[in-house]
Order: sequence, then structure tokens, then C-alpha cells
Amino acid sequence: MDRRPDRELQALAEVGRTHIERFAAVAGTLLFLLTLLTASAAQLWLAEPSNRGLPTPETGELLRSAAGASGPRDAGRRVLGAIDRFETALEERSELTAFLRPQLQELLTRLGGVGNERVYLGQPGWLFYRPDVDYVTGRGFLDRIAQREARRGGDAWTEPRQPDPLPALVDLARQLEAQGIGLVLLVAPSKAAVHPEALSGGSRTDRGARNRSFGTFADRLAAEGVSLVDPTPVLAAQEGDQYLRTDTHWLPDAVALVAGRLARRLEELFDLGPPDPIYTTRRVLVENRGDLAVMLGLPAGNRFFPAESVEADRVVTFSGRPWAADPEAVILLLGDSFTNIYSQPDLGWGGGAGLAEQLSLALGRPVDRLARNQGGDLEIRQALATELAAGRNRLRGKKVVIYQIAARELAGGDWQPVPLP
Repeated sequence: MDRRPDRELQALAEVGRTHIERFAAVAGTLLFLLTLLTASAAQLWLAEPSNRGLPTPETGELLRSAAGASGPRDAGRRVLGAIDRFETALEERSELTAFLRPQLQELLTRLGGVGNERVYLGQPGWLFYRPDVDYVTGRGFLDRIAQREARRGGDAWTEPRQPDPLPALVDLARQLEAQGIGLVLLVAPSKAAVHPEALSGGSRTDRGARNRSFGTFADRLAAEGVSLVDPTPVLAAQEGDQYLRTDTHWLPDAVALVAGRLARRLEELFDLGPPDPIYTTRRVLVENRGDLAVMLGLPAGNRFFPAESVEADRVVTFSGRPWAADPEAVILLLGDSFTNIYSQPDLGWGGGAGLAEQLSLALGRPVDRLARNQGGDLEIRQALATELAAGRNRLRGKKVVIYQIAARELAGGDWQPVPLP
């Protein structure tokens, strides 16, 4: 007598016996074909005459992607990566997608208050970057289960990332220490940590939230002798906005506040020598559309999230010359877009008023800077190693390296150790 549950016996009996009426099968097939033909016709109709031929995959590119592979598995990853890039190119070149997606996003935003896979809608006028929210509300980044899942996650064509930031940071500190250089880690808080009330509508007393692993992380860094500067409490205690409402980054006054606190911490930790104040400021007005508003992908000309205007203090010398990074300075600032947001005009928020400039102003001394906007924590450490390998010794004469990272990188970064030549 078969003692298996009835539902299991029923499932075994029905496997391969699904019955579909002939009319339903024909109608479903015709509807599917009609959908394909309609999408193709719309693509051809919307496309410019010179752009009506969709790209076709080139066998040569797939073969080149596998060239130099270390083995079959590596070759497979390279080919899968090439296929993914091709699919992405198809999507980006699709006029039908470009036409429909903004309209659908506007409908979802207007009627449902819904963002997309990268942007959350907060209180009226506020936008939040999903990785920033996930960092604050998610599982602790030092949690063993979270780290195991991070190692297993990712695309099949990419190498697994190293999710634990502690070994890489301690390794970097030791490499710098061997050259007589101190390391200071500056963690730029996420907007969701400083302005949770603008995300969920809570009270201001909720400000200053951090990932649940951050306390343990800070204690372990201190035990290894690595200095940490966390401006979250300082920014959370301020009145008014500290972050751009439609952008991932902080406001110019918040940058100046953090630079001042960082300067005092450096003077406590290191003998930097006597200052030589040569800098002053000129206030400028800057207007731009936030990166989160762009990521949301609404139709051009929408009025949901207009451009923001901010006033920034551009740092110049007393003679009027713009601030410039000084390779001979005793301080090197490594950073990301939080360092560059008011430094690089191509980011849309003006120049001469970023973190390095404000730090120079607060210290009364020059600062050297090496910053990258893309690639996260791994990119900037690799950039430093590349500079050294190329014979550009960015560490010569340095007493301290400030390593600025976005808080979300602690949970989502790739913390592979990077040897410095």
C-alpha cells in the first residue's frame, strides 16, 4: 500500500496530463504572436530611419571575451558577461522601451507614489537611494549569514565579492603604517540615516540611525588601531536639511561641517606642522537636477521633482586663484562622489567647494586628493595602487591618508585586499 500523502499521489498522477482546450491554446498562441509583432512594429515605427537595425551579436566579440581566460570556467564567465552587455545594449537602444518606461513611471509615481528598483519615494519632495535605505534597515553587514549570502550572490559572470570590510581596512592601515603613514576612515552617512523622518514620516528623534553592525565594526577598528570618523551624530543633530532632497549627496554646509570636525580630529591625532592659512571663500549659487530624480526616469519636463538650488562656498587663495590639489601636501584624501560632488563641475553642482577644498580651508594647509565617482570602495584603492605602480608616488611625503567611503559600501562593497606597490 502506498503511504505517501494524497496530494503527492495526485501530483504524480497529473504530471504530463495538463489539458488545455483547443480554442484556449490557439487563442493564447495567437495573442503571444500578436504581442511580439506589435512590439516589433512599434520599435520600427518609433526608431529613426538610420537606427532601425537592432544590433546583432558578433561572434568575434564573444570569442575575444574568452581570450586570455585562465580556464573553462573563466572563459564561460567572460562569455556570459559579453552576452549580458549585448542584452543591455538591446534594452538601451529600444525606442519602444524609451517611450513607454517614462510614461509608466509617471503613472506609478502620480497614482501610487511608487519609485523604481533604485529609488524610493519619501515624504513630498524627497527621494532616497535604495542601497542607502537597505544599509540602514537591513541585516548587519558583519552578520555571518549576510556575508555568506553576499559571497554566493552576484552574477554568474563576475567573481564573488568579499563582503567583510575589516580585513581590507586593517590590511590597508598596516601597509600605510609600514611607510610611516597613518590611516583615518571617514564614513559618509546615508541620507536615510540622517533624515529618516523624510523617508517614513517619523519624528526627528529617529535621526542618526546606523546599520546594526556599525557599533561592532567601530570597536574592532579601534582594537586594530584604525581611526574612524563617523559624522552621523553631528549631521543628525543639526536643524534643517543636511542632504539634497532629490540627490544621494549632502549639502554644501554639511560638507563644510564634516570637514571642520575631520580637521580637528586630524590635529588631535597627528603632528601636521604649523598651518599656513592661504585660503578664503566665495559664495556661489548652483542649480541642478538631483541624480535620484534622473534615476527615477520620469518623462522630460515633468514637475514632480524640479531642479534644486544651493549655495556653496568656493575655496580660493587670497590672491583669487582656485583651490588645487597639492601633491606635496602631507595629507592625501581618497574618496568617492561624496568627496567630488561640489568639486567636479561635470557632476552638475559646481566646483571648488568639495570635501578636499573645505578640509584645506579648515586646516589652513594644502591637501592632495585622489577620488573616483564610480566603482565603490574597491575602485579607489585600485586607483591608488595603479598610481604607485605607474611611478606616481602619491604617498611620498604623506603623514596621513584619509579614506572616505559611503556608508552603504560597508554592506554592499567589494572588500578585496589591494596590495600597494
